[in-house]
Amino acid sequence: MSNNRWSSKFSFIITTAAFAIGLGNVWRFPYVAGEGGGAAFLLVYFVLILLIGIPILTIEIALGRMSKTTVLLGFGKLGKKPFWNSIGWLGAISCILIMGFYIMIMAWIGIYLWECLSGEISKLPVASIPGHFDKVASNLSTVIIVIFSIMLAAFFVVRQGLKSGLERYAKGMMFGLVILILGLSIWAATLDGAVEGYRWLLSPDFSKINFQVIMSAMGQLFFSVGVGMAVTFVFGSYTSTKDNLVSSTIWIVLADTFFAFISGLMLFPAIFSFNLSPDSGPNLIFVTMATVFNKLEYGWIIGTVFFLLLFLAGFSSLISAIQGLKDSFKDRYKLSENMALLSVIGSIVVVSIAAVFSYSNNPFLLFDKTVFEILDYVTSTILLPLGGLLTVLFAGHIVGYKKLRIHLLEGTKTMRLQGFWKIVLIWILPLSLITILLNGLLNT
Repeated sequence: MSNNRWSSKFSFIITTAAFAIGLGNVWRFPYVAGEGGGAAFLLVYFVLILLIGIPILTIEIALGRMSKTTVLLGFGKLGKKPFWNSIGWLGAISCILIMGFYIMIMAWIGIYLWECLSGEISKLPVASIPGHFDKVASNLSTVIIVIFSIMLAAFFVVRQGLKSGLERYAKGMMFGLVILILGLSIWAATLDGAVEGYRWLLSPDFSKINFQVIMSAMGQLFFSVGVGMAVTFVFGSYTSTKDNLVSSTIWIVLADTFFAFISGLMLFPAIFSFNLSPDSGPNLIFVTMATVFNKLEYGWIIGTVFFLLLFLAGFSSLISAIQGLKDSFKDRYKLSENMALLSVIGSIVVVSIAAVFSYSNNPFLLFDKTVFEILDYVTSTILLPLGGLLTVLFAGHIVGYKKLRIHLLEGTKTMRLQGFWKIVLIWILPLSLITILLNGLLNT
């Protein structure tokens, strides 16, 4: 059992929000929204946040607090059989695999941050910018060096402990993220043609709302709030029974959604101002925005701030994930702090290097897919929705709604909409996750 406890409810909210925000909102959300039609996607996303996002995150955190231990032991303790710990293992494996390619993307961001700071991006011919990303990604030695540098920094942060390490750095980075993203949003508002970006983002075209847009919004929701990755379960085990979990989760999800929305207000006015495509996929960051910075007179300054924002968002998620996994390994195998931490970091680095070689001249292919493509598919299409599904089924049918409700009432005098919570737990969440899982598998 981990002896870690949050120093305050505020620290819990800020740190969990820092984990949830990450690249999922500042990097992934804008391009998924772009592909989903902008405002039409946003409308669906906000509805799903209320119906699904808040309940599922509350449930996972509550299970952690009920177990009073970490994810590799907690499910077995609650279910009274070690077999149930397999759900925790599924989450931990998902987290390691995701962090493996996540840190590769962070390395790309770090390289672009340096290139903006040094002015190299501004010197590139516009036509060469798409090819420049391929050049960066295929420079394997540089990417690996940056990965090791990032992991070394993460080691020293997490090694300092929950309160002196993760909590302290997460608070500082969240403050920095707010300043940077608001500053960039104000800058974007001053650009000629910015109004077209706002119109595209904020004027819903209801004809674009279809089944795939709903599935895309639902998939982004689970990716964004960080459920099914073991971390929020562990963070729940650090919380006091005096804290109101429902109100805490609402604040976490509000912060998460705020950053997602502001990211759109930051990116799309700039994109429309330069007549670029708002639905250019993952290249939105490394090609489209790099083109914007290249065309601006002082683009290296804006580009430096932008990629610093992305890097801080990514690093806050990384250290949160490592903290949760480290404590889980430590509790499960009775390891020392250093051994547990090195085991987690080593596992992530191995996955990351395998992903990096997806961009070599002769990458290993399985079913005509690179390691990176396989990792992305397996985690986002199978492991995360499956982990979420098993978690809600476990909460609803093994722990039981009655026991879960009694626990959620701790830290509060009353719990509103109790009938709604039961319907969500027993019906809405399982059916939603089954639909996401089947949709992903059938559309492969």
